[in-house]
Amino acid sequence: MKLLIVDDQISLHRYLDKVMDWEEMGFTQVQHAYDGEEAARLVEAFSPDIMMMDIQMPVLNGIEALKLVRQSFHMPRTIILSAYDQFEYARDALRLQVSNYLLKPVDAEQLREVLGELIQESVSSIRKSICEELSRIVYSGSMEPESLPILRKGLDFLAADRFAIMTFVDDSPLEIDYAGWVQEYADKSINCIAGCRSKQEMVVLVGGRDELTETRLRACSQSMLAEAASASPPRKLSIGISAIAQDAAFLPQLIEDSAQAVRSPESGSKLKEKVWRIKPYVDSSYREDLSLQSVAERFDIDKYQLSRAFKQEFGVNYWAYVIKVRIEKAAELLVGTNWKNGQIAELTGFLDESHFSRAFKKYYGVTPKEYRVSTIPSNGSAE
Repeated sequence: MKLLIVDDQISLHRYLDKVMDWEEMGFTQVQHAYDGEEAARLVEAFSPDIMMMDIQMPVLNGIEALKLVRQSFHMPRTIILSAYDQFEYARDALRLQVSNYLLKPVDAEQLREVLGELIQESVSSIRKSICEELSRIVYSGSMEPESLPILRKGLDFLAADRFAIMTFVDDSPLEIDYAGWVQEYADKSINCIAGCRSKQEMVVLVGGRDELTETRLRACSQSMLAEAASASPPRKLSIGISAIAQDAAFLPQLIEDSAQAVRSPESGSKLKEKVWRIKPYVDSSYREDLSLQSVAERFDIDKYQLSRAFKQEFGVNYWAYVIKVRIEKAAELLVGTNWKNGQIAELTGFLDESHFSRAFKKYYGVTPKEYRVSTIPSNGSAE
């Protein structure tokens, strides 16, 4: 959350920075401006969520600056700080939809209370926007271009650097607040952002920072499943968990990922057995079509479950492992044969020589030719 403080008195800026713990209140960035004109520029460049504005300032006073901001840019929630307890200022502030009007000298406790109320209003508004956009994606199966900036800004505002989707299917006739239920069992790393219903499924968007992991989401879901099983009578609950993403553009895929997981769950032991069979298949079949879809169909497993389970079992993304196997086999052929790059690319499953060369250099830091020459100088070039 971003805060902009606008006042021509440097002493006020210093005082507020001293008595207010901005980070504890939830502000991740705080900027300062010293006149109305500078404030208008910063509103455009910085896009604050909340702004504190003095009235009497050089260049542009607070009321004039607010008029300019309102005409040209997004209007942040605003608190007026003024030594002037005059009706005309209060009237103008109300017309400009200012959230609050505080008199100087600023009382720190009163300011904390007012800021706390504005923060809650902002959070509620952002959550509502995200929920509306999430519902549109769930019902349409796709994301409209105008939705992406709204979601990105909202997730950034809520400090959700990482996020995932949890989908619930429950035979309970009761109306259950799944988002609240998740929050009840989740640790502090998981923040329930929004939820919406689709037919018989409930979709919940959860977010967090680096501490948000699939392990923690699974632990949360296991606790919820245990509660459902111990209910009287027992409830039949299924939970699907998507992969974790860091860009809102992936939300439609995460929703589908989670829905697939809840509709066609594999038992843990059966899924693990299949994944352990897939790894040696990749090792020996590097020349074949190893796309996630193709291998999933061969082993009769959902591709999203395969992707998650492979990473869980072996600590590496499925496709990254495929590239590793192909590149290392290609390196063996570069050293052990005089075949040209095009032949080696074809024999190791790459689309073409260009794709092979780029992938090889990314993996080893040198081109295939440089690798061959440095390993066996007498071979010369086979390109």
